[in-house]
Amino acid sequence: MIKYEINPGFDCLKDFVLNVHQLFPDLETTLQNSRNHVKVTEHKGIKLCIKSFGNHNPINRIVYSFIRPSKANRSFNYALKLLDLGVNTPDPVAFVEYYNSSRILQNSYSISVYLEHDLSLKHAFDFELSDRLELLSGFARFACNELHNNGILHKDLSASNVLIKNNPEGINEFYLIDLNRMRFRKNISFRKRMANLKRINGTAICLGTIAHFYSLEYRGDPVWGALQIAKDRISWMKYRRAKKGLKTSLKAIKNIFGLKPTVQHN
Repeated sequence: MIKYEINPGFDCLKDFVLNVHQLFPDLETTLQNSRNHVKVTEHKGIKLCIKSFGNHNPINRIVYSFIRPSKANRSFNYALKLLDLGVNTPDPVAFVEYYNSSRILQNSYSISVYLEHDLSLKHAFDFELSDRLELLSGFARFACNELHNNGILHKDLSASNVLIKNNPEGINEFYLIDLNRMRFRKNISFRKRMANLKRINGTAICLGTIAHFYSLEYRGDPVWGALQIAKDRISWMKYRRAKKGLKTSLKAIKNIFGLKPTVQHN
């Protein structure tokens, strides 16, 4: 069984959308090949980015089948919501879900228009100081005014998930990707804003710089944000280390008892 939704502006791609499961393995250009595979192709003159959400564990398969929307579904609909709020993200094309005869989710795909961009926020960390300050201060204003002031929390706000495009006027535009973990609130406190920014996987200096400009934009105080994000970053790193230790322990237990994860080949 298949479930899908297509953005009305891309009805011309329906043939591709309905056959994406069969086409995906033969697409040659791969951007990411880990737990979730990301590939790029062109169809009818439109360059597309396709993300395959596969290899869910049994519990998540049931959850995404009966309780919660799938990652592909959320990615598609959150993109539409961001665009409605005036926040840049690649145009969503469709999502597709494939179920077995028991109506259990087997695989899902999120399809969007591929965004031609200049770099990601992650690459900006390596720039010379003057250029880096311009990009980081611009991102701080983007995060404050376009995300948090609109009640948007990107729960996977890594530097790789922020793309930067320099428009014809020479202004840097910021785009969000990897949208399946989003939260929308009426109001976001300053502490929660800083806690959200701590997810950016940059150096302490880069994070402090972002917090400095963010705090200056939000409350006219360039110091408070840096202090708050430093405190939150320490707590975040402790959490990540504890989580990594737990995963290592679980993996060791699985190996002891001969339990191996099931990998589904599409």
